[in-house]
Amino acid sequence: MLAHLPARLLWSAALLGALLTVSLPATAKTPNPSDDPKWCRVCHQDAVFAPAEVSATAHADVSCRECHKGFHFNPHEKVISPEGEPAQALKDRGLRVPDAWTACGDCHEVGENPGHLPHGKDKDGAKAGLPYCKDCHGSPHTIRLAKELEPNAHRAEMNEKCITCHGDPKHMKPFKIPTDVVEGYEHTMHARHLHLGSKESPGCADCHGGHKPIDRNAVTAQPCIKCHENATPEFRKNAKHAAMTADRRPISFWTVKFFAWLTFLTILGLCLHVLLDLAATFRAARKGAAHGHVDHGANLLAKAGLVGKDRRVVRFDIHQRIMHGIMAFSFTTLVLTGWPLSAHGFGASRFLVDLFGGLQTAGLWHRIAAIGLVITSVYHLTYLVVLAFSRKLPLSMVPMPRDLFDAIGNIMYFLGLKKERPKFARFSYFEKFDYWAVFWGVVIMVGSGTIRWFPAEFAKIAPNWLYEVAFLAHADEALLAAMAIFVWHFYNVHLRPAVFPMSWVFLHGKLTVEELAEEHGAEYDALVEKAKSKVAKSDDGKEGA
Repeated sequence: MLAHLPARLLWSAALLGALLTVSLPATAKTPNPSDDPKWCRVCHQDAVFAPAEVSATAHADVSCRECHKGFHFNPHEKVISPEGEPAQALKDRGLRVPDAWTACGDCHEVGENPGHLPHGKDKDGAKAGLPYCKDCHGSPHTIRLAKELEPNAHRAEMNEKCITCHGDPKHMKPFKIPTDVVEGYEHTMHARHLHLGSKESPGCADCHGGHKPIDRNAVTAQPCIKCHENATPEFRKNAKHAAMTADRRPISFWTVKFFAWLTFLTILGLCLHVLLDLAATFRAARKGAAHGHVDHGANLLAKAGLVGKDRRVVRFDIHQRIMHGIMAFSFTTLVLTGWPLSAHGFGASRFLVDLFGGLQTAGLWHRIAAIGLVITSVYHLTYLVVLAFSRKLPLSMVPMPRDLFDAIGNIMYFLGLKKERPKFARFSYFEKFDYWAVFWGVVIMVGSGTIRWFPAEFAKIAPNWLYEVAFLAHADEALLAAMAIFVWHFYNVHLRPAVFPMSWVFLHGKLTVEELAEEHGAEYDALVEKAKSKVAKSDDGKEGA
């Protein structure tokens, strides 16, 4: 069939085919052999340029020449650095200008300002030290895709970049930006959650923005709404990073001072009391003690029917034991799940969080325990009201003048100025301290904890300083309570030689007659007198019969 076509037409078709063959590869942009990184690696032999390392980066498919523009890749020719835009614009602003980094804008939309807002903004003529791409994102040779990074690690890494500059006084001085915001940030819940492995807690850039950051003086709830649906501009004011000084944050400053001194003086006093008590106990043990009168009293109490067959005296009823059990579980859980947030820098804190199944699960347990604490408090108050209406409410736990004299007499015994301990009534002064300290602690912990649980809601109806006080008081009171329990209460009911390894009264609610005489001598004496009177009446009745 081709034989019938004119020869001129055949030559034209052949020529067109040849032209297409030559032109098609050009339009398809086949890779230039000189773009192969293997040629660059001949001289650039650092480990970061190894094929395996490069393949794991965000720029794995980008050739060297695409970024390093304006160079003659010929070792026999002089290297020419590009001086045009945007390199010249960066130089004009006092920025360091690495030749390759001026190409970031070819692929990444970084805005018109080469320094990228607000880091590219001049402020009062200050230019030196303005950051650019690498300072925040790291070397383009090692940077990885954000979606491939674990969220917590990525945010923590970005935060370190921010802190490097914003925590350096010399670096921030030209811009008149305070560096104490870094210290303030480390005390926020965001920083603590992030340090403990949270994948949801925001980092610096999440709240303050990256290329288009939010002015720190602008009051807006926009970044907060991402996590706190009911956030308001007033709620945004709670996110303060300024240091807690008397002039900048006076309420926070004096709240911290108050709890610091309260904790120090309280724990110091409790520790001294424990040490003195321990020394006096060992001193008395060396001398020995006779308890023949206790045996006689036990027989008398048994005869009067004031003790059971097991020769024990009922001290706590079933309601009191249940309340103590719930309180003990709630308190212990609150300490174990709340401690990591207050001491997020300790290695054990991360261990505790992982032990509870992560930060979210630990937070859930913390709230469950908090509800248990509230239930116990309501249970106890109801219990007291019922006793009051039935006229059975004892006043034995109410502080009395006698407690002051007992405390003085006990300390004199500790110091060897008295031969015997005071005889305590049903509840000693240190047991009353335990009881009323719980009342104080529950009021502060439940009140501040509720505000911290629903911060956005309280921001609508309460002043900002209330949240600040609640935030600090919750952690500081928790520290005081934990130290008091583990130093003071545990010594009195577990570690004191007279009860070691444990007083079991919290389980069965009973004390032996010997324990009653030793720990509550005044109550024991009153019970013996009651037994004598009862036995005497019984004997008189028999004689009359």
